[in-house]
Amino acid sequence: MSGVASLSPSVQSADEAHTARPRVTELRLSAFAGVRGAVLPLGAFTLFAGPSGCGKTTALRAYEALARLGGGAGVGEVFADPVACVPERARPDAQRRRGFRIGCTADGPEGPVRLDVAVQAEPELRIVGERLSAGGLVLLETALRDPSRPYVQAAWHTAGQSPVTRAPLPDDRLGTALLPLRVAGKTDGQRRVLAAAEQMVVALRSVFACDPRPERMRAAAPIGSGRLLGGCDNLADVLWRTRAECGRRHAQLVAAVGAGCAGAVADVVAEVLGDGTV
Repeated sequence: MSGVASLSPSVQSADEAHTARPRVTELRLSAFAGVRGAVLPLGAFTLFAGPSGCGKTTALRAYEALARLGGGAGVGEVFADPVACVPERARPDAQRRRGFRIGCTADGPEGPVRLDVAVQAEPELRIVGERLSAGGLVLLETALRDPSRPYVQAAWHTAGQSPVTRAPLPDDRLGTALLPLRVAGKTDGQRRVLAAAEQMVVALRSVFACDPRPERMRAAAPIGSGRLLGGCDNLADVLWRTRAECGRRHAQLVAAVGAGCAGAVADVVAEVLGDGTV
C-alpha cells in the first residue's frame, strides 16, 4: 500500500488511550496472500490508499478475518478459500503444509496487547499457532504438537504455584476468544490473562472493515435498516436515515465531507424515490 490515512476526532495521549474503550491500533500481515511483513497503524477511522493491486483489499480481508475470529467464528467460516491467503510462491514443508500469518495490536486499559496467529491452509485448514502478549510477557501461546489430533497444545500465564497452565484447545477457533471459558481467574496472573483477552476480543468485535464498491454505491438502494453494508451498497439508505434520525451524527458527516473537499459543502442529502428506494 502506498498510503494509510488514520483519522480520529482528536489526538489521544498514551494514558487516554489506555483508559478508553479497547480498539485495534495496528494490523500486521506477516505473510498473507501477496503481502509480507506489512505493519499498518490504525486509528478510530482508517483509510487504505494506493493504486489497484497494491494490497488494500488484502489488508481488509485480513482485518475482517481477525475480527470474525475474535467474535468466535470457526476458521472454516472465516477463510472460505484459505489457499488464496497463502503467500505467493510459498513452498510446502516436508509434510506438504502451507499457511499464512496475521496479527494485530489492541490498546485499552491493559495497555498494548499483541495477538499473532498462524493458520495452516494445506493439507487441511486449522489454526496451528497463536500468541497473546502484553508488556513483553507471553500470556497465551499455542502450538500444534500432533497433526493427527484436532487440537493445539495451549499454555497460559498463571503466576501461581506453577508459572503456566497447559491444556488442549480446539484448532478451529481462536484460543484468545475461548480463554474466558477456560481460565478460572484465581491468581493475579490468570486475571491478567483474562483482562488482556477481553480487551483483544472487545476490540476485534468492534471492527467494521468495509471495501466500498463505487459502482454499487451510485445506484438507488432499497429502504432498509440503515446499517451500512460491507460493500457500502446501501449508502443512500444510510445517509437518508442518519439525516432523518440523528442530526448530530449527520452534522459530523457533513463536516468530514467538507474537510475532504476543495469547495464548500452545505449538506449531504438522499432522496426517497417512488419505487421504495432511496
